[in-house]
Amino acid sequence: MPPDAPGLVPVVTPDTSSMEAGVREHIKSSESALASVIKDAGASADKLAEAYGLLGQIYQAYSLSSPAKECYQNAARLASKDFRWPYLLGKLHEREGDAQQAIALFNTARELRPDYLPVFVSLGNLHLQLNRLDEAEANFRRALEINEASASALYGLGQAALSKRIYNVAAVHLEKALKLAPEANRLHYALAMAFRGQDEMEKAQTHLAQSGSVGVRVSDPLIDGLQDLIKGARLHLIRGRTALEARRFAEAAAEFRKAIAAQPDSIPAHFNLGAALTQTGDLGGAVAQFEEILRLDPNHANAHYNLGLLLAQSNQTERAIKHLRLAVAAKSEDHDARFLLAQELVKAGRIEDAESEFARVVESAPDNEEALLASVRILLIRKEYRRALDALEKSHTRFPHKGRTAATLAYLLAASPQTDLRDGRRALELAQAIYAATGTFNHGALVATALAELGRCEEAAALSRKLMTKAVEERKSELAEKLKADLNRYEQARPCRPDADVKFSDQ
Repeated sequence: MPPDAPGLVPVVTPDTSSMEAGVREHIKSSESALASVIKDAGASADKLAEAYGLLGQIYQAYSLSSPAKECYQNAARLASKDFRWPYLLGKLHEREGDAQQAIALFNTARELRPDYLPVFVSLGNLHLQLNRLDEAEANFRRALEINEASASALYGLGQAALSKRIYNVAAVHLEKALKLAPEANRLHYALAMAFRGQDEMEKAQTHLAQSGSVGVRVSDPLIDGLQDLIKGARLHLIRGRTALEARRFAEAAAEFRKAIAAQPDSIPAHFNLGAALTQTGDLGGAVAQFEEILRLDPNHANAHYNLGLLLAQSNQTERAIKHLRLAVAAKSEDHDARFLLAQELVKAGRIEDAESEFARVVESAPDNEEALLASVRILLIRKEYRRALDALEKSHTRFPHKGRTAATLAYLLAASPQTDLRDGRRALELAQAIYAATGTFNHGALVATALAELGRCEEAAALSRKLMTKAVEERKSELAEKLKADLNRYEQARPCRPDADVKFSDQ
């Protein structure tokens, strides 16, 4: 829609072909309403601004950000005293992560409407994200002047005080906020940090145990009112996603069911309902939703993956493999699906197929340590020790800081059942570096294994004795027994090289 006045920008109308019929009709009729006002030579600037602003709100309600911005820019140019348009434009930039532009627009809105509390909370939150703590506090305090019972402003002040390490002040603000919004269990975590900072560990633990993901938000009539503009299944989808993000899973499921009732073939509604039901523990219901998606779209990769995941969790291995194969066929770059497929193939005893899938993950994502180590474990089971060693060497060369890879390489160099592959000196060098970094029992035992391979039995025994004593002190009886067996071998066997069947954990 081209502008009819200097300084205005054209509005590029979005493609709505994939939206439900009711939504398409709503958007098109709203666009036509603006077009009519644009064509009206006698329309005032205020009327035209209102028309642009209303269409911008409808676009924003349907998550069509780009044309919404164009509408708000024109509305703000035509009605420069109306705070709504810079404020709503700022919310779009805030959502997209453009903090600086959002702050500039919110500052404009603040000057035009100095009593609108949400603009000050929004400014405070943005300054807090940018670590501009004084500016954040100033805006939160202004919000409290407007409404002293604003839990959002009190929470913001508490967060700012935490960042400044003024823990007693943080606790005061956060306790007030929690009293005003007891359902906002995310505040408990912040309170735990405030009390920990004051060495009040009992209070800190109490709040930490109650912490969750439900935050506190300011009541914002302009943003909240956007939902009243939405029609059809999309309204319930948006409400459901909001509830899902807040971990109100039962509420989310109810909204997604309403979306399906309004549009039975809505794949997003079925997919989100499946996700919500998974979180409520209704795995059968979730499976039914993903199966319905596959009825609507047999090649839906994410539905195949989620269905495969649920079936794997319920030990329906063969069905899981079927869907995971279809997932990777539809989306070959999906490393998660391929890795899970390989794991299920291991469970089914198809070791060769599993190794091939793990290897493909490593080939396309060489930094995937889980896949590499799983592949190496299969090679060890198949007694392909040289291939296992080569894979570890290659990965360690590329990613020398991956500790589990280095530890497994050190183990194989010290204790490979194929003894001609052993290199005790290099194994010791690797093992000592790892043990120095972690100090764990397993890595200490790995150092002892390397020492034994080098024939330094007394040193291996001394280290094992030290580790065993510590394990006994820490009441780790099973570990102490294992270390005792190692100690006996190092003390009694000559030479004391590791047996060919020694087992090592890379954890």
